Amino acid sequence: MNHRFRNVVIILILAAGIVVPLWLWMRPPASENELRSVVSGPTPISGTLTVAVDRSLMPVATIQSQTFSDRYGKASITLDDDAMRPVLQLLRQEAGAALIEGALSAAEDSVMTSMQRPVKQQPVARNALVLLVNRANPVRSFLLDDLRKIFSSHATDWKSLGGESGSVVACLNGSDLRSRLVLSSLLFGHQDSLQASAQPSLDDLLERVASDRNAVAVVTMLAWAKALRSGGYGDRIRAVPLVGDDGGAPVEASPATVYRGEYPLSTVVLYLYDPYEPLATGFGAWLAKEGQKLFERGDMAPYQQLVRTIIIK
Repeated sequence: MNHRFRNVVIILILAAGIVVPLWLWMRPPASENELRSVVSGPTPISGTLTVAVDRSLMPVATIQSQTFSDRYGKASITLDDDAMRPVLQLLRQEAGAALIEGALSAAEDSVMTSMQRPVKQQPVARNALVLLVNRANPVRSFLLDDLRKIFSSHATDWKSLGGESGSVVACLNGSDLRSRLVLSSLLFGHQDSLQASAQPSLDDLLERVASDRNAVAVVTMLAWAKALRSGGYGDRIRAVPLVGDDGGAPVEASPATVYRGEYPLSTVVLYLYDPYEPLATGFGAWLAKEGQKLFERGDMAPYQQLVRTIIIK
């Protein structure tokens, strides 16, 4: 019985050795489309990706995406700054990733939890909010408590803030929702607590401060650096140093003071992405490593300094 079973097994093995190679030889070759789908599917360095971006971050996002695509020719990244709420755009799967100013709000966390979307949060850079006044305004620095009074309408005359008598006119960029939410969170611990005049755009906001000695405005460090490079505001507007709640000397906003945590109104730039999208994951890895150099060379601070190796021959 054992011999008969062994003979059957040997016959089956021999038959398989003949039939399988014959089938592989006779079957039609795979189509070009099948081969292409296997070779050119989405990877961390290829495919297409839409990133929803806060408008204030568009300049640096453009540099990062273009440099990434130049390095990896099969990767195509589209930046979308039309939506007022990039996080919601990501959760609705209208984008595979989002680049936002500041930490997520409690409301955004709640929506993310309720939608049960797998989203990863990755800090990639450091930014700040800068206080601007007219050059004719004599105030040399602000306490954070001064800002709380200004943006809650409790400080109505510049004389109470060390300036000359005149009505305090608090202004914000009406097209930059995220910066307003971040400022409210930094000053009051929650959002939607600001009382200020909303200007239609960044240019309108800068012009308001440049033409009104009683105006005070908040912009991102990135936006202020861009305004200075334009050459039209440096002699009409100035940034005011801030003193934190723990006291000390006034600190000016700069990539160095922001990176060291010295400037009171510092923020973190977050990259949110769908971990199941390969290119979204790959772009996040780029921002956390090679992209740090671009943040460092620009008008923001990197999230972390890269280790530099010096080879001595």
